[in-house]
Amino acid sequence: MREKLYSVLSKFHFFFKKKYARQLRVLAYHKVPDEVAFEKQVIYLKSQYNIIGIPQLLSHFEEKTPLPKNALLITFDDGDISVLRNGLPVLKKYGLSSSLFIITGLVNTSEDVWIKRVEAKEMKEGKTYRQAREMVKHFKQLLNAERIERMKDYPKVFAEQLNSDDLKEMQRSGMFIGNHTHTHPMLDRCTTDEISEELIKGMKVFEELHLPGFNIFAYPNGNADKQTTKVLADFNMKLVFLFDHKINGKILDPLHISRIRVDSDTEMAEFKAKVSGAHPFIFNLRKGD
Repeated sequence: MREKLYSVLSKFHFFFKKKYARQLRVLAYHKVPDEVAFEKQVIYLKSQYNIIGIPQLLSHFEEKTPLPKNALLITFDDGDISVLRNGLPVLKKYGLSSSLFIITGLVNTSEDVWIKRVEAKEMKEGKTYRQAREMVKHFKQLLNAERIERMKDYPKVFAEQLNSDDLKEMQRSGMFIGNHTHTHPMLDRCTTDEISEELIKGMKVFEELHLPGFNIFAYPNGNADKQTTKVLADFNMKLVFLFDHKINGKILDPLHISRIRVDSDTEMAEFKAKVSGAHPFIFNLRKGD
C-alpha cells in the first residue's frame, strides 16, 4: 500500500515542483546509513533543484537577495557520525552546501542522546522497537523536569560522536554547523529558564569551538510554541527551523522555516514525492493544516 501510494504521488512530482517553484524547500535528514542510496538522491536533487546554503538564506533575509527558482536547502539533525562518514563525501563530490544541527552536549563524548537510552532499556526488557518508540513518544510529552527525573532509571548508552576536529573538517567542506540545543529536550515542555539554560550551555560550546552557527537553530522534534519563539528571539536567533513536513509559503518567516522530513535511504519514488511537495501537500491536507 505504501509503495503504491508513493508510486502514484511521484507521477505528479513535476506538477508540484512547478507549483512550488518560488517557495523554499528545506530537507531534514538525520542519518546517512547508505552512501550509495544517498548519492542517488543527491544526483537527483542537483539535476532538479538549485541547492543553496545557509549564507544564501541569510542574505535573502538581511539583504533582500532573491532566492533562485526551485531553491532547496539540505539539513541534518542531531550530528550522527554517519553524516560525516557517508554523507559529507557525497556532498563534497558534487560540490553541494548543507547544514548540520548539533546537540552540543554530545560533542567530544561517547554518550548517546537520551532517546536512545529509552529505546535500549525498553527493548532490553522485551519490548519491540515500535513499543520502545511509543515510550519515547510518551517521554517527549512529559514536562522537562519530570522527564529528567524519570531518566534516572534509564542507564547511559554509548555511541561514537563527532569531535571538535570532525566539526571543523565538516565546516571547511561546506557543511554549516548549526544549533540543535545542548541536550535535545522538547522546548515546548520546558520553562523559560530551562530553555535559556540549554541555549547558554550551547553557546559556550560554539564559542569554545570557534563555530559561528549558534544563532542558526533547529527545534528538537520540531516542538515550537510562542514561548520558545520569544526566548529564541531574545537570544538573537537569525534562522529557526521547524520539523513540520511542509514546503515554505511564499513569504518566509526566519523564525519559522518549514522542513520536509526525508531519509537518506528512501526509495526514489517516495523521495521524489516528498521533495516535490506532493506528499507534504496530501499529508497536511489530511491533518487539516
